[in-house]
Amino acid sequence: MDSTLLHLLASIDGWQICAILIKAMTYATCLTVSGGVFFLMIFAAYLDAAEVHTIKRFTGVMTLIAAALSIARIFMMSGMLSDDLRGMWDIQFLHMVLGSKEGLALSLRLPCLFLLAIWAHAGERNIHPALSLLAALLTSASFSAVGHVNELEGETRLLAQLFIVLHVLAVSFWVGALWPLLHITYDRNTLQVAAIAHQFSKLAVIIVGILLLAGASLLWLLQSFSAKAWQAEYGQLMILKLVSVSLLSGLAALNKCRLTPQLRHGEQSAIATLRLSIVMEMVVAGIILLITASFTTITGPAATG
Repeated sequence: MDSTLLHLLASIDGWQICAILIKAMTYATCLTVSGGVFFLMIFAAYLDAAEVHTIKRFTGVMTLIAAALSIARIFMMSGMLSDDLRGMWDIQFLHMVLGSKEGLALSLRLPCLFLLAIWAHAGERNIHPALSLLAALLTSASFSAVGHVNELEGETRLLAQLFIVLHVLAVSFWVGALWPLLHITYDRNTLQVAAIAHQFSKLAVIIVGILLLAGASLLWLLQSFSAKAWQAEYGQLMILKLVSVSLLSGLAALNKCRLTPQLRHGEQSAIATLRLSIVMEMVVAGIILLITASFTTITGPAATG
């Protein structure tokens, strides 16, 4: 690991560590919620009533955790501004945070999570599927209201926000599908799992393409491609993220090109390998979200200073 990055990591204080962890967990839960809705919208026809119910309840629990973390982040940022634990409850500092882009993101995200919590427990009887889909989209899109893209100007900023929305939606589809996919490997026979995995893999090719295209476009807008920029703190973190994304893509390719064909041929042993692969994807995805949370907390890209 480069000495620049080691120096950065060594200089992180307690506030920053807590802020990074809360932000990463907020990413993970919100993306899991949105992705869970997307998964059910697409694959409900392949699932039985019990599986749909279980996935909905899991998504419902995640909405509550996501809401709690989103609110906790506001108090954490208030404490960081004051550099004092008492500042977490200080009205003046809280008002400053709520008046920032973080407050805007929270005001968009919380109503959507509330709607999705109702959807998860009451279903279509109270919340129309189109409304739940819109709430899922806005939950993910709320992250475009914060971050370094908002330091850009004019058309560049709008373009960057478009790319980050596409990027986050693609990530939410992928991350949000991991737990449902893992769950069905325990409740289905090999050929039934193969049918769902095959359909998911076909969609994943498109989603990964969008994810990589949007991510590369964001990187081009935010980061200078000079050698000096890559040797800086942000560049070093980005290299770690790109390595992790490559590993995640490799696991996805393994699922599509090797495990799914084995499942379609009825090879029972492929189920256990698929479970292990999904768990590994969860771990790598968590690492990626942790790195991403570090970007806006402890450093910044060259293009935004």
